[in-house]
Amino acid sequence: MNLVLIRECSNSCPYCFEAAEREDRKQGLISMDNIGLFAKWARASRLPYLSLLGGEPFLHPKLPDIVKIFRQQCPGTSLRILTGGVFNKDILDNLSPEDAALVFNVNEPGDYRNPKHFTKVINNVENAMRKGFKVSIGFNVWRLDFDPTFIPSLTHRLGLGHFTWTVANPIKGCESKIVPATDFGLLSDRCFSMLQEAARLGVEGTLDCPLPLCFFSDSQLAWVRQFHPETTSGMGPCDPVLDVTPELEVIRCFALSKASRIKLMDYPSEEALEEWFRKHLDQTMMHGGCYSACIECVHFKKGRCNGGCLAWHPDPDEEQKTSLEVRMYRAIEAGTPQAAVEMFNCASLLEKTDMAAFAAAVAASQLGDWDAAFRYAYFANARARNPEFMRRVGAFIEGIPVKVQISPSQATEILSDQFVTCSAFNHSDTQADNS
Repeated sequence: MNLVLIRECSNSCPYCFEAAEREDRKQGLISMDNIGLFAKWARASRLPYLSLLGGEPFLHPKLPDIVKIFRQQCPGTSLRILTGGVFNKDILDNLSPEDAALVFNVNEPGDYRNPKHFTKVINNVENAMRKGFKVSIGFNVWRLDFDPTFIPSLTHRLGLGHFTWTVANPIKGCESKIVPATDFGLLSDRCFSMLQEAARLGVEGTLDCPLPLCFFSDSQLAWVRQFHPETTSGMGPCDPVLDVTPELEVIRCFALSKASRIKLMDYPSEEALEEWFRKHLDQTMMHGGCYSACIECVHFKKGRCNGGCLAWHPDPDEEQKTSLEVRMYRAIEAGTPQAAVEMFNCASLLEKTDMAAFAAAVAASQLGDWDAAFRYAYFANARARNPEFMRRVGAFIEGIPVKVQISPSQATEILSDQFVTCSAFNHSDTQADNS
């Protein structure tokens, strides 16, 4: 979870991911009253991890006080400050390295509007390291001709073990300077060269925002999996990030800042907020990815990949804005259960909620396909959290006709014909077999 302290920024990143927020919202600073409210919420919800960001968080005049409040009121929450690095170095004197880690977003020298800013950023990185802060650096790829040696070399020179990186994503409903998904084939080779250079220098790359699994070729992905496992682990699914505005409104992420937003204080925990966005936003956008072919991809259907950042996804039509379970129940009520089953089978994993799976079970039972009804019902039970709904599904499963009754002794006999347990072997037999 990220908390925006201030919208003003001392940097000028061409790909700025908060552009839509500064365009639409007037309030620049978070108030200390809202800091207090958030700190109480974080403590009550046992928030494990929080990033303070902006704009430029170091421009907030009470940043040291804000950090102290969080350390005092929610000591169990790990804290870090995300900065563009363009700030007065003396501010660090008022912060303790024990209170927060620092993450510097670093651009190539030519990407700063003010040529002196790059030097200022690097000086602040080194100054923070000398003062004992836990420091890491990040890099955003936003153009095809970026230097693939830049961030690995800088990471190595600073003596850091890894860097975070991502391909800058669009802001839905707002113009962005980024590499279009149609050029990912060209961009991926350059990103792969960057990771090769990093491996040569002995540093690792960690992917921040997800990329589609097909971003790299199969051979490239196999190599990256070996040398940069924290890059491959970040590919595929696009989970909610949760950015909290100075007004204590929650957005799924800056890329979708023009989409739905909800009030932080209306929800008891980070998990509850994530669940709301998955149900009311993510599921309606799972009708395509950054490529038209995503909808037919087995990884997309199985939920192993969401087709890149959701901001790439096409806008849903009016029917698609209606949840899968509602569309399925409408088909059942219309006397077309087969259509409901087909809807479920064609949907992505994210759309297949417990309610949708139960609708598929009901539809399958009406078709007399009890094997499918059992599978769908059990899938619904596995995904359900509401006890009352789980009991309802359980009663449905109990009512499914059983084709063949098998006694426990018969089951043991059948299984023994299929599997050999560890007790069937002894050490000497294993040695003999190996010899």
